[in-house]
Amino acid sequence: MIDTTDPAGIELALTYCQGKSIINSINLEDGEEKFQRTVPIAHEYGAAVVVGCIDEDPVQAQAFTRERKLAIAERSYKLLTEKYGFAPEDIIFDALVFPCATGDENYIGGAVETMEGIRLIKQAIPDVRTILGISNVSFGLPPGAREVVNSVFLYYSTKAGLDLAIVNTEKIERFASIPAHERELAENLLFSHPPKSLPADRPNARLLLDAPADWRQQSKEQRAAVNQFWIAAITEHFRAAKKKEKARGADLPLDDRLANYILEGTRDGLIADLERKRAEGAAPLDIINGPLMAGMAEVGRLFNANELIVAEVLQSAESMKAAVSYLEQFMEKADSAKRGKVVLATVKGDVHDIGKNLVEIIFKNNGYEVVNLGIKVPPEELIKAYQEHRPDAIGLSGLLVKSAQQMVTTASDLKDAGIGIPLLVGGAALSAKFTETKIAPSYGKAVCYAKDAMTGLRLMNQLMDPATRETVLREHTASGNGFKVSTTVGVTPLPKVARSPRIRVDLPIPPVSYLDRKVRLVPDLREIWGYINPYMLYGRHLGFRGDFEKHLAERDPKAIELFESVEEVKQEAASLMKIRAVWQFFEAEPEGESLLLFAPGAKEPLHTFRFARQRQGDFLCLSDYLLPAQNGKRDHLALFVVTAGEGVRQRSEKAKNEGYYFLSHGLQALAIETAEGCAEWVHRRIREDWGFRDPPGMTMAQRFTSRYRGKRYSFGYPACPNLEDQAGIWKLLKPEEIGVQLTEGFMMDPEASVSALVFHHPDCTYFSVGDAGQDS
Repeated sequence: MIDTTDPAGIELALTYCQGKSIINSINLEDGEEKFQRTVPIAHEYGAAVVVGCIDEDPVQAQAFTRERKLAIAERSYKLLTEKYGFAPEDIIFDALVFPCATGDENYIGGAVETMEGIRLIKQAIPDVRTILGISNVSFGLPPGAREVVNSVFLYYSTKAGLDLAIVNTEKIERFASIPAHERELAENLLFSHPPKSLPADRPNARLLLDAPADWRQQSKEQRAAVNQFWIAAITEHFRAAKKKEKARGADLPLDDRLANYILEGTRDGLIADLERKRAEGAAPLDIINGPLMAGMAEVGRLFNANELIVAEVLQSAESMKAAVSYLEQFMEKADSAKRGKVVLATVKGDVHDIGKNLVEIIFKNNGYEVVNLGIKVPPEELIKAYQEHRPDAIGLSGLLVKSAQQMVTTASDLKDAGIGIPLLVGGAALSAKFTETKIAPSYGKAVCYAKDAMTGLRLMNQLMDPATRETVLREHTASGNGFKVSTTVGVTPLPKVARSPRIRVDLPIPPVSYLDRKVRLVPDLREIWGYINPYMLYGRHLGFRGDFEKHLAERDPKAIELFESVEEVKQEAASLMKIRAVWQFFEAEPEGESLLLFAPGAKEPLHTFRFARQRQGDFLCLSDYLLPAQNGKRDHLALFVVTAGEGVRQRSEKAKNEGYYFLSHGLQALAIETAEGCAEWVHRRIREDWGFRDPPGMTMAQRFTSRYRGKRYSFGYPACPNLEDQAGIWKLLKPEEIGVQLTEGFMMDPEASVSALVFHHPDCTYFSVGDAGQDS
């Protein structure tokens, strides 16, 4: 089977294949375009084709109901056999599999419709074959449950007439070996059967019991209730049955056991042992400050020694939260387990809060009271919070270069308000040097750079320890007792360079097939998740060290556990995450360091972007990557905005408040990387629309390192550091329609959003123009 829609890739692969091949796949999504390009190749090489039940319908392109699946199959069959002369036995229909356990009301009943769609197709067109990718049906369930649900779905699909299936044989149970109770759970989930009996006092009991057996006859509320009931039932069953080979340490002393619960990030047996400790006469506050804090201290030590990853630290924090929440009911009002108080804020104009929220979780579960002011916090709000809460330190967070500059201003405003408590600062654009040379002098008191949450915790612990406080204050305070930051900028004369000498101009202008604006709700989460860079998700956000994919392939236990934890986060995300995109090609011309965008054939530009040029080296400037007009024909530039952040911040905050810290952090991390993955997906589509398909053998790893023609550039980064230019994209694309707003600091809200300019020029490279980005 050749799994690509690229005709050049298909033909090349067929030259390497002996015997009869199967091409996966073609469909009517763009009318007959894929048929016209692929069927002649299949004819030439004698290949069969998989035909997806997808057409150009704007409401239900991916056929969901049994009737739509049959209608598209019959239309495709008629075209292929009568117009293209294709043999019926070489047609394999994919009736499409939708996940039945994400909670998404759009997919409820999808498993039944797929099985019945196969039955109808086989009855109406008996000479064709049918195929399904089985595992998608169980997406979102725990691994053990997926194996059972996949097996039961395959069994009933085969009964309906399924000929071929794509399955992982290691991840499927023999149907005959599945216990009756588990088989029944899977059947009820797949067929949306209402439960047969329920306790009378159970919420929604009447709604569930009165639901008809056929999901199509159920009301919208009944469908959702039945689906959620069986998702919860099957998930709970398989989580309880999951075998975890973790030592209980029952032979350890009680204090060591309590510390071990925190270290292992487990709650199994925790409450019982807390009760045993209380029975010994220990006060709740002494338990918190004693063995539980000892466990958290060991977590910090192991993290700093690279023996724990972020995901494991979050699990430890969840255990600590559970222990403290349980003990608080036995504490006197005067009791306090707090070691100090910290005010946290993302600086003015910045919407990024994933790092700050991680700091909040770590600090709170190490005994600190945290006041989280949220995002886009102006200096005057910080000053007011200081006066109200009288914290021991203030933590400032921000992602981009502009945020680092804002920290300088904020620090100066805090100093002018008479505030002198230590500042903790962190963020992707910050460095120790920038903190020391820019922020600290503007504050005049201690400013500590924390490269990550655990470094921040170590610094805070040292500040609150009388034995180390003065040393930390002295090492992090700039000399000169503070001064205003100078806004004078020295300008080096720019050599007279109209265009970089390393960028070619003697290239033909490639045509584009459309110039209208495209707005899409991207329906297939799993496809976009396939474009996520695993290093960013598992490494950068969740702290896995080393090559995650390699460790996972080698069945490394830590990699497997993290993968399964992220799959559970994806299950939660699938019920709320919506991926949206808007993009458009524009006619464009370069004019020195400016880039002019036009409506089709217009003389006056719609908008002009002005870029900086390097002052040395290759003298690169983004406008150089546009080709000058040739015989009245203009080059083109593509713009896009994508987002996956709708509702994510609210759900993440809810999980954090409920003590589900890994879920809280994981949802935000997944949303951010889903947006990045969608940017990669849209960029690939733009290249294809431009006529530059990726080579057939290109891997995702090569895409992540931009081994394709052209590049995409985002404002706020080194080649185009001026964030204010985002306003031009918003003027042209109107991304508000897909739910993305610009803040007053020209950052995107929600955070999990990506905007970019896409150039096709083969000489494109990533570079820095210096200036704004240099100091940080």
